[in-house]
Amino acid sequence: MREQLALVGSEKLSAVVAAERIRAGEASSVELTQRCIDRIKQVNNEINAVVIPQFDKALEDAKRLDQLAKQGEFVGSLHGVPVTIKECFFVESTDCCLGVDGLAGRQSEQDGVMVQRLKDAGAVVLGKTNIPQMMLWHECVNPVYGRTKNPWNIDRTPGGSSGGEAAILAAGGSYLGLGNDLGGSLRVPAHFSGIFSLKPTNGMLTRRGSRGNFKGMEAMLAQPGPMGHCVADLECMLQVMIGDLTQVHSLEQSPVGLQNIPDSVEGLRVGVVEDDGFFRPSPAIRRSVREAAAYLETKGAVVESFSVPNAEVMFRLYVGAMSADGGFQARYVLKGSRLHQAFKKLVRATRIPGWIRPSISWLLKRLGQYYQAVLVDAGRGLSAKHYWLLIDAINTYRRKFAQAFNDQQLDVMLSPSFALPAMCHDDGIDLLPAASHAMLQNLVGGPGGIVPWSIVQVNEESDRHVNRDRVVKLAFRTELGSEGLPIGVQVSALPWQEHKVLAVMRELERGISGSDKKQASMSPASQCKNQGISKT
Repeated sequence: MREQLALVGSEKLSAVVAAERIRAGEASSVELTQRCIDRIKQVNNEINAVVIPQFDKALEDAKRLDQLAKQGEFVGSLHGVPVTIKECFFVESTDCCLGVDGLAGRQSEQDGVMVQRLKDAGAVVLGKTNIPQMMLWHECVNPVYGRTKNPWNIDRTPGGSSGGEAAILAAGGSYLGLGNDLGGSLRVPAHFSGIFSLKPTNGMLTRRGSRGNFKGMEAMLAQPGPMGHCVADLECMLQVMIGDLTQVHSLEQSPVGLQNIPDSVEGLRVGVVEDDGFFRPSPAIRRSVREAAAYLETKGAVVESFSVPNAEVMFRLYVGAMSADGGFQARYVLKGSRLHQAFKKLVRATRIPGWIRPSISWLLKRLGQYYQAVLVDAGRGLSAKHYWLLIDAINTYRRKFAQAFNDQQLDVMLSPSFALPAMCHDDGIDLLPAASHAMLQNLVGGPGGIVPWSIVQVNEESDRHVNRDRVVKLAFRTELGSEGLPIGVQVSALPWQEHKVLAVMRELERGISGSDKKQASMSPASQCKNQGISKT
């Protein structure tokens, strides 16, 4: 493994504890902000996570907040805490271009809603972090800002699309990160990078104040969400982002307040999914799900196996919704801009005429290219009448999933978020099917969170049977040399059940490393206590 830049050892960053220390006069915002800036400067040349630094502005804000603190005034629960923001969110006087040349140089006139709520709560914005071009795959590279590398192993990606956030958090350069999630973009980077994250229920948080990649695409809703170093920080940040709960509405059910998070998992029913039957997870990932389930059982949870209803159908529906316009918007936005080499493959695929796709898909299957065949067949442009039929099929699947969940009277589901550990660079387009576990929660709309549970252990890299399928070969290549990379487990539920997801995440956080002492000494997910920044 190449040089490891991830935060290691016992030193830990916690936003909640940092805010408490500032209130108690034990630390200043300037002190904590300067430490983060120093750490970013130390690692950023190597990992390229923070692409729009705002260090001078951050120190000015920190000084102002310290002056208020001296007068006994505190503006909110994050008073003085340094945070970073994903590039797609509007931050006053900064670019928000999604890594696209044609959108660069148009600085935002004001902060977006989520950013403003964080600032209103006292957060200090250190800068903005990198994303993949157009936020369309699980890597973090584009021609405008370059490539972000995983601080656990710089030959690997930190994931995407919130990859810059995950990387700088894992490297110890920030207390909290603001990201968003349309297909695993909060959860996959957290899994790859060994941090915590939470995708809220679709529609819980407004998307106003960020640049989306598909205007008018309402089949699934990109959700802003928190990324951080412990569950308490996610809870605090989510409450800040929600704002006034009375302003959150759903056609089906109102959200449950975060104050109703159970103190125990005793009696909670947990459905366990090691493998959804579509893309087989790596041995370390399956083992981590089993270990986490066994730990919950020791704490009184009722644990049983759960089968995701026809995961291939789910994946096809997801791809169908994402590509229903035939790639029109992506090509329009990207016209005249540079394209990242790996991304060109995805853009070219949007140009395949619908009438020939079934034949190409059939031929790919005959050649042993099963996953590419599924992508080609599902990713076609649709007419209005066929789009309506797709939406009906998605709603039917949502009802089927909820029925299966309710038939077993489950409270939460424990599963992988991605079938592999952190990928090698530029493999993300081909390995999109490995994200089926994450995409499920975007399609059905419920919350999903990641707890960094373990690492890939010695002699645990792969048991994959390699065949002619190029995607399977790339999966095997990903697994080789993955020893020591972090592994997260996903906790998810039906919509508006954040309180149950967070209760299970709290318990799993207490159980991290219960059977894996190496994880306890290495992972950025160790205890949320010491507020110094490790310099590895």
